[in-house]
Amino acid sequence: MPWLTKATLNIRTKNSSLKCKSRFNEMFGDPVLNEMGWEKHRLSKLTLKIGSGATPRGGRESYVNEGIALIRSMNVYDGKFIFKDLAYLTNVQAEKLNNVIVESDDVLLNITGASVSRCCIVPQNILPARVNQHVSIIRCKKHLLSPIFLNQLLITSEFKSLLLKIGESSGATRQAITKNQIEELYIPLPPLSLQNEFADFVAQVDKSQFACEIVIKLWRNSLKSSII
Repeated sequence: MPWLTKATLNIRTKNSSLKCKSRFNEMFGDPVLNEMGWEKHRLSKLTLKIGSGATPRGGRESYVNEGIALIRSMNVYDGKFIFKDLAYLTNVQAEKLNNVIVESDDVLLNITGASVSRCCIVPQNILPARVNQHVSIIRCKKHLLSPIFLNQLLITSEFKSLLLKIGESSGATRQAITKNQIEELYIPLPPLSLQNEFADFVAQVDKSQFACEIVIKLWRNSLKSSII
């Protein structure tokens, strides 16, 4: 019953997301209203890099079956990375995008189109990678800002509404957030110890989610074996 295992996994994933959202609200409150009175800082002061890439000449037809991963907006969802339709570049193509080399713990933010404001942390197992022009890298100064904290902040409903308003403010037919607009975002900055406490909580939730996925996979395999 593949539909049952998929439904169970979807429920688990949703529950994990709700747990993280609830804990974030308990610890930090509304990041836009900032009722807890955290100091607010411009994002440009808390990051090492903010920037997006480009699509190689030839577009889709120029992609290869394996090589350097090219992250596109279809891969970035709120709090999760979708591997389906991940594109790949040759080393020569990737060298032309060396200004947007993705590094471990980079936060990925969709900055154009219908998926604008979707956000997640890059998974370690797709590196090395680049991003195209529809996805921005946000690289935190980790002694000031936790990537896990920032990612959760950006996907809260309150901050997402703010990002969507920014995306619509240009008056263009297509929503877009510019590099400058990202740099000028003011975010509440709790003590790093609290940010890391939240990050530890998210890590435990992720471990539980991963364990559930393994159990479901083993159950599915054993079911197939018994049928055969």
